[in-house]
Amino acid sequence: MTATDVSASAGKSSASEHGAAEYNAADPAKPEPGGRSGRGPGARRPGRPLRRSHPYYVGFVGGLGLILAYYLAQALVSLTSVLVLIVIALFLAVGLNPFVERLTARGLQRRWAVLIVAGTCLLLFAGFVTAIAQPLAEQTTSLIASLPQHLEQLGRNATVRRFDAKYNIVGRLQSLLAQADTAKMIAGGILGFGEFLISSVFKAFTVLVMTIYFLGSLPTIKQSTYQLIPASRRARVGELADGVLERVGGYVSGAVTVAALAGLASYLMLAVLNVPYMLPLALLIALTDFVPLVGATIGALIVTLVVLFDSPVKAVVAGIFFIVYQQFENFVIYPRVMARSVDVPPMIAVIAALIGAALLGVIGALLAIPLSAGLAYIVREVLLPRQDRS
Repeated sequence: MTATDVSASAGKSSASEHGAAEYNAADPAKPEPGGRSGRGPGARRPGRPLRRSHPYYVGFVGGLGLILAYYLAQALVSLTSVLVLIVIALFLAVGLNPFVERLTARGLQRRWAVLIVAGTCLLLFAGFVTAIAQPLAEQTTSLIASLPQHLEQLGRNATVRRFDAKYNIVGRLQSLLAQADTAKMIAGGILGFGEFLISSVFKAFTVLVMTIYFLGSLPTIKQSTYQLIPASRRARVGELADGVLERVGGYVSGAVTVAALAGLASYLMLAVLNVPYMLPLALLIALTDFVPLVGATIGALIVTLVVLFDSPVKAVVAGIFFIVYQQFENFVIYPRVMARSVDVPPMIAVIAALIGAALLGVIGALLAIPLSAGLAYIVREVLLPRQDRS
């Protein structure tokens, strides 16, 4: 072999090694020519990163997102009752805040004003409970104990007896009450009522504590919230928020006034009719009057039905009174009490109450009207002037 052949062979070997190195650098996963894999110690290199558009990447990240969203939704649903209590306490604090502001305007420190307002409310509530607890318990017990007698008297009615002879209503009720499942159901209902009573007391105490806390720290809460707004818009946002809070507080105090007047008028009517259970019935009217749209009607139907057990004539008089009073309340009392503070068109109030009841039941119906009042205020102060300028 000549020197020229040796140099040519060496050049080919060097070129083949250089080509193999470029081949492995381009794709480390592919084996080198000649059977070597290129995966020996010191020869391993990281593979290409997984593209974000890769189906496996999209599916994995999307699945994690769905799982996280599901658990967050479950947590939010489980916290709904707590959030409702917080919102109720905040509404009550906003409703009591005008009384605190009046005391602070006279030079009293806010903590002492909050203490006076909260203590006055607690004393009034305690005095109210003390005044009505004994007669309410006696009259309620008497009402429950007299139900069988009233039902027996009602069974002597000729019309009722004809229905019973035709449909065997009494026999069906007796057989239903004699079943073991019915007894278990009644026992479970009693236990459920006990649990409901305990949980209601706990929730009422929680709302009371949070209301006092919100009432004392309401200016701090507002100031901290306003700090999140840009400085150029902070004054305007604060003005709008104060207007919304004023309307919410006006609705709370106005609703209390309307319900108290309804309870007082019902008590006087029942006293004139000499109904033996006037106190719990009047209290029922006052409580149901808080519920928008249907609350007053439901309370009136229940009270009229109870009065029917005492006397059909008294029941007719009570029904006529409730019809007349509800019209007087809807067209005279409610507009005058709510006109200055809430100022919501009746149709908007009805729609808001229906939406709130569909979302959160009775609590939603109670909160929907003041929220709609705040929204209507923002529309009048922000949206309509902007539309007029455009």
